[in-house]
Amino acid sequence: MQSEKLLLEMQGVSKHFPGVRALHEITFDVRAGEVHGLVGENGAGKSTLMGVASGALQATEGTVRIDGTEVSADPDLARELGLAIVRQEPALMPDLSVAENLYLGLPHARRPSLSGLNDWARKLLLHWSDDVSIDPRDHITTLNPEQRFIVEIVKALECEPKVLVLDEPTEHLATEDVKRLFDRVRKVTARGASVVYISHRIREVQAIADRLTVLRDGEGQGTYPARELNEDQIVSLIVGGDLDRTFPDKATPGHHETVLATQEFSGPGFSNVSLQVRAGEILGLAGIDANGQREFMRALAGIHRGHGHLTLSGKDIQIRSSQGAKALGISYLPGDRHREGIFPELSIRENFSIRSAHEDTRLGLVSSRVEQGRTREAIRQFAVKTPNGETPIQSLSGGNQQKVVLSSVLAMKPKVLLVDEPTQGVDVGARAEIYRVIREAARAGVAVILVSSDQQEVAGLSDHVAIFSRGRVVEMLTGDRVTEDNITASVLKSTEQRDKHHKSLGAFWKWAAGNSAPLIMVGLAIALLGAVAGAWNPYYLSPRSLSNMMTLAATLAIVAYGQQFLMLVSGIDLSVGPTMGLVQVVASFFLLSGAAGGDQALGWMLVLVVAAVVGFVNWLLVEGLRLHPMVATLATFMAVQAVSLFLRPVPGGMLDGQLMNALNTKVGIVPVTFIAAVVLALVMEYVLFRRSLGVSMRGLGSRQEAARTAGIRPVMVRLIAYVGCSIFAGLAAITMFAQVGIGDPRAGISYTLGSIAAVVIGGASLFGGRGSFIGALLGAIFITQVNSVTVFLRLSQEWQQYLLGFLILASVALYSKSREKVVQA
Repeated sequence: MQSEKLLLEMQGVSKHFPGVRALHEITFDVRAGEVHGLVGENGAGKSTLMGVASGALQATEGTVRIDGTEVSADPDLARELGLAIVRQEPALMPDLSVAENLYLGLPHARRPSLSGLNDWARKLLLHWSDDVSIDPRDHITTLNPEQRFIVEIVKALECEPKVLVLDEPTEHLATEDVKRLFDRVRKVTARGASVVYISHRIREVQAIADRLTVLRDGEGQGTYPARELNEDQIVSLIVGGDLDRTFPDKATPGHHETVLATQEFSGPGFSNVSLQVRAGEILGLAGIDANGQREFMRALAGIHRGHGHLTLSGKDIQIRSSQGAKALGISYLPGDRHREGIFPELSIRENFSIRSAHEDTRLGLVSSRVEQGRTREAIRQFAVKTPNGETPIQSLSGGNQQKVVLSSVLAMKPKVLLVDEPTQGVDVGARAEIYRVIREAARAGVAVILVSSDQQEVAGLSDHVAIFSRGRVVEMLTGDRVTEDNITASVLKSTEQRDKHHKSLGAFWKWAAGNSAPLIMVGLAIALLGAVAGAWNPYYLSPRSLSNMMTLAATLAIVAYGQQFLMLVSGIDLSVGPTMGLVQVVASFFLLSGAAGGDQALGWMLVLVVAAVVGFVNWLLVEGLRLHPMVATLATFMAVQAVSLFLRPVPGGMLDGQLMNALNTKVGIVPVTFIAAVVLALVMEYVLFRRSLGVSMRGLGSRQEAARTAGIRPVMVRLIAYVGCSIFAGLAAITMFAQVGIGDPRAGISYTLGSIAAVVIGGASLFGGRGSFIGALLGAIFITQVNSVTVFLRLSQEWQQYLLGFLILASVALYSKSREKVVQA
């Protein structure tokens, strides 16, 4: 039962982005125990308003209070006060497991121990459904859109929020999961909490909400009891007047040429599909999600492989790839706009022209004039709301993004247009325009195949509708029989319950995409190479030879740990080699035989301080000046090297003999430095997977915005990473004392590329979010082993590069292919 207590209050909230007024003096409140609907067109400001409420965005003006406490641009505080948000695009970190994402999504006080994380996460998922098909150990990237939304919803519900914000929560959910969601919403309000429900589906909002607020162009249009307004009145408030919500006229009956026909066509998720689509007509594919209709369309687009008989304009064809489909004149509008439709970092012009770049080419070169002219015409024709074509597409509303993608696909001048969820996440105003464009394309002679989870949309647009169930076409509706009621009745009659989606991914590829694959692969390579070298030259496996290799591997491993530490957060440090040299030079002035105790102590302090200062400077360049990490650390590389050469133009300063003897100590044949490297690897691996710092670093590297909304502070985590990387380089320099013995400014230069190679061989991603300290240790051992083997086998120096290059390519290729298989499965 709702009360007058306000759990969320927003007074006079305005938000300005450069050149855009997103919100203007919005007043919005949510009472305890109520569901408050928030509706409006895409770009009206709904998600921005909730971004301000959740602390993800800083309001330009106005105040926000959660349960009476004022908050401002602090996601952590908003979560601690009881606000949880399920975003339209789930704020999940793809390189982390389901369990780790659930863990980071909770306030610190509610997080469990990482030691039993998977069991804890499995119990949470079972709270959603007894037959949930999500393994808590799976990485988010392996999940389909519906499963990602379920994880996001489960994460928010586990917070037991006082205010739960649901932003387009049902767009990817099947009917049974929508019912589950509504049941959870009612339980949330029954305990006195509140729900903000954002959706373009007006009937859905009216069914669940107590009150609703309408936004238009960043301004409030009033708050009303949800059931006192009818659907047309709400639409009028949303668009600022009456809206023609009828669908365009359908194709006129008559003889039309068959453009595309399938006969006994089968593939992953569908079988024996025989259909045909004619010029000027729209063929709709309907059915409960994951019953084969979308998989069939993606096979026609060349994304998945199908087999069977296909004809295009009467000629037999084969579709082996998306490029092949495009060459045949088959264009595809993807349903997952965020992941497959747009290039978020590019402009509208680039997103529009990229699929039809040949149209802009003159004499082998892209004509800027032609490209800009075509972009302006597309913006005009498709009524895209934007200042100009150079606007980054990610700054547009969802509806305008969809219109840009649709215009880009149609610019390819297709014979067949495949349309997957044309209006998903699109407001009611933009939908009418998209419907008009699709029908006009059909009238121009294009054969259109349409998939939509909205039965009314399928009925209103399609001339014929094929009903899919369990991967087969079970009924065809045509003419007057194409109605929403008939489609719904056919779907329900054909399939009593939804078949859950299971990814058909081979065990090998799933293993290859995991964290253990690089470790096992490098371990096998080390064993194989050692066996070959030992058989060829028995001295290779002698105690002295093995001890020397371990000594060299220890230094490379420790500096590689620093590189790995930084790569986890999408960074890279080219200055680690010169940093090692500078530490060596500094030590050569203080850590000398006969030096006073005070000088020795000062020397040890300076060794660590100098390394930390280099890391801090790198962090300032990257975070403060916004330089790319490679540019910033390359500049530091040269600066640090210059300082070292200034201090020691030529090598000099013999280090303390007792110190070098201590560093050369062995336990049996194993150097203490190698033992230290192994212990460090195990400790850091534990931190990486069993401590919140490690999970936070991987999350930040996996997806920064999702990590930030989970309460991870990117600036501070990167500071730890950059300083930590340089400190590891300093520690590696200490192990190098015994190998060099004097202050040599060039001693560490070769370790820069070696450290990068070691972590890549060990399974790290240059894009962040993935890696292993044990993998970095194995990578260092393998590199050292290759350098040694080429000497023992009397191979030329280039063989070092051949062997290392081969393993690096093999590691990256296997990982990339496995991830591709996982995503496509």
